Amino acid sequence: MYNKELYDLIYKGDINNSLYQITKIILENGTNNIEIIENTFISICSYIGSFISIYDIRLWIDVVEETYQFINSDNIVIKNLYILITKLCIVCDINIKKPVSKSGFLTIAKLREKIIDVFNNSKSDIDYTLVKRYDDIIPPPNSETYDISKLIIAGITNILNEVENLNMEKMNEKEVCFDLANKLKDIFDYISRKTYKFETKFYYSDSDSMWYMWGLYIITYNNEFANIVYNLFLRNYTKKMKLDRLGLLWGASITLIYNIKKDIARVWNKDEAILIRKINDISMDMYKYIKKDINKHLNIDDDDEKVYKKPNSLDGLEILRNYVPVINDKLSLQYNETHIDNNIDETKKIRYDKK
Repeated sequence: MYNKELYDLIYKGDINNSLYQITKIILENGTNNIEIIENTFISICSYIGSFISIYDIRLWIDVVEETYQFINSDNIVIKNLYILITKLCIVCDINIKKPVSKSGFLTIAKLREKIIDVFNNSKSDIDYTLVKRYDDIIPPPNSETYDISKLIIAGITNILNEVENLNMEKMNEKEVCFDLANKLKDIFDYISRKTYKFETKFYYSDSDSMWYMWGLYIITYNNEFANIVYNLFLRNYTKKMKLDRLGLLWGASITLIYNIKKDIARVWNKDEAILIRKINDISMDMYKYIKKDINKHLNIDDDDEKVYKKPNSLDGLEILRNYVPVINDKLSLQYNETHIDNNIDETKKIRYDKK
């Protein structure tokens, strides 16, 4: 369960109203709404994962990591929350300005047409090293999906090996990398939605193909981020949430390519970084303005030093203060595939302040 109003506002890239809505949710009954806020952010990260490309994957990694930090912190610093929401809105705006087909929408038959060549050119007879490495997800030899599981491993390994040999200084090979990242994402989309049953050590209590793909991803990536995005998927998880959260798996598949060719992905560009920094600088005033407006309708203590606590936490919720700025609607967010200008401090990769 998530807050649909907040989700829709972030989905539309509406920074002002998203910040207003999250403040209202917290002021009305913050401690009782924590799980709803968490689920809303996870759903947005999943939505972004359904359309994110290799060029923008660093931004997705950033918001996933900060969402994870928010969820696992004992306290909630509203300033940090405002910056996280701003980043989520900016990344959602990418698909508004340059819409692309999202994972999860093509039929299984159409997806098969897009990826079949990978498996036609692969063999399920993988070597002992791979069998040993992926032992936790390969079903028993007498399972009907035993050969399929090894074929999937072979196909994905072949894609990653092909990416390894690409030269990112050559535009045509950069485009090949982009295409291979999308093909890998299509494979994860296809397998996770198929009705294959994989009996695995990785997730022994459920044979859904989705768990097989999560295991394959975690073993292949072998990085802290793999555990972060997987644990985000599991947070408050029920089977009813599967379709809502599969975008986390699809987005994660792109990081397998990024892990090999990091230079292809951009970071926050100049305009985005300036906007994030602006929210950071004025958030204290921003909160006070929102709170004052909400106070017209709610009976809320106006103590500037008021602290809210997460349930059972030792530390509190640091509340920011006053004034919502008018964010220039004409601000142009330029999306590029290059690094930010290292000569401009504001364009350095921004993370919110940590307590």
